[in-house]
Amino acid sequence: MKKIVFIVLLFGVAYYAKAQNTYDNLGQMLRIHNYIMGKGRIRGEIGFGTSQVTYKPLNDELIDFTRVTTTLALDFVPKPQDHFHIRTQLFFDLLDNEKAPPYLSNMYYQIGWYDWHNKSVSFGYENYGPNKFSDTSNWGDNLKQGFVFVSYNYDLLGDNSSLKLDDSSQIRISPLARYFYEYPNKFGVDVGGNHKVVLGTSARWSIAKKFYIEGAAYYYPDRNTVLPWDPDFTYGFGYFNWEAFRLNISYGNWIANRFSWNDKEMEHGFANGEFKVMFTWAL
Repeated sequence: MKKIVFIVLLFGVAYYAKAQNTYDNLGQMLRIHNYIMGKGRIRGEIGFGTSQVTYKPLNDELIDFTRVTTTLALDFVPKPQDHFHIRTQLFFDLLDNEKAPPYLSNMYYQIGWYDWHNKSVSFGYENYGPNKFSDTSNWGDNLKQGFVFVSYNYDLLGDNSSLKLDDSSQIRISPLARYFYEYPNKFGVDVGGNHKVVLGTSARWSIAKKFYIEGAAYYYPDRNTVLPWDPDFTYGFGYFNWEAFRLNISYGNWIANRFSWNDKEMEHGFANGEFKVMFTWAL
């Protein structure tokens, strides 16, 4: 499977120079138009990601290794004029490590209404649990450890703002709420409890030319539900162009960051964030 994904990646890069600024999707390029191709209903990204993973398992032995993955993201929109999406991200490990922590996942998935417009509401279900290719028998149980969410987008910069350097410049604030029916224990193996609530606000500054910086802060009404990898805050930056046949580069640090007044249960810093190089595509 890794070889298949890698071949698809090479295929995409080979078409990069030809497709950029010429085609909106692969259907246009190949002159195929049907329900699947030529409509932009299915799009996504493919590329590489790397991060440094540091954690302590049950025996308190510090484990530190580099995770390198080929990443394939899919986004299916039944009606392109609407905002209902079915999304998944697949992670194929290129370096085998028997001591990988149980919370690492090979698959994320999301389903919901994702509206990118200003003053809009998004809602749905997302799952970032330990869905592993090596043990698919737990995927059904992991459904209960996903969360339902609601969020709201609000743009701060008007058309005449001095901070708008080009059409892509914007500062977006998005308050959000998440509810978990079930969550694991701190080792990511067994059930830890039920009914977990997370409140937060994210912010993204699209500076100019598709370059951005972003961050988020989270509040847990019940600190007893906080897991070692749950963050008090997250941050990232990079270049992102959603159009097909573009190369994007990003860095994101999404777990285990804690404010100084809260206990930090994992060895985690800037080096433990994820660097990604991704190629966008659309059918």
